[in-house]
Amino acid sequence: MSYKVAFASTDGKVVNEHFGRARQFHIVEIDDKDYKFIESRENIPPCNDFQHTEDGIINSIKLIEDCKAVFIARIGQGALNEVEASGIQAIEAPYFIEDIIDNLINSKVKLFDERE
Repeated sequence: MSYKVAFASTDGKVVNEHFGRARQFHIVEIDDKDYKFIESRENIPPCNDFQHTEDGIINSIKLIEDCKAVFIARIGQGALNEVEASGIQAIEAPYFIEDIIDNLINSKVKLFDERE
């Protein structure tokens, strides 16, 4: 069974964006043995000067609503609550995307419930 995850990254190599400042999300589909890059989705960052709009956060969430998780460098508590309420797991992981994917594929402990 495969699933999609989103990565907040400026370069597609490292998770280096705060959820509220992410200009794009890189979408990857993962299964038990492999993964494939699907697309990069442009985002209008909802946070500016430490202020954010509720509509902006909701729009960012809608952009990744087909994903089981979003990997970000940081996320504020308000945005975290909104993301998780939408059924997406938010994971702070400022690491190389390839390493995260390898971990997801090779982990004995499954991060996501495969029945979903």
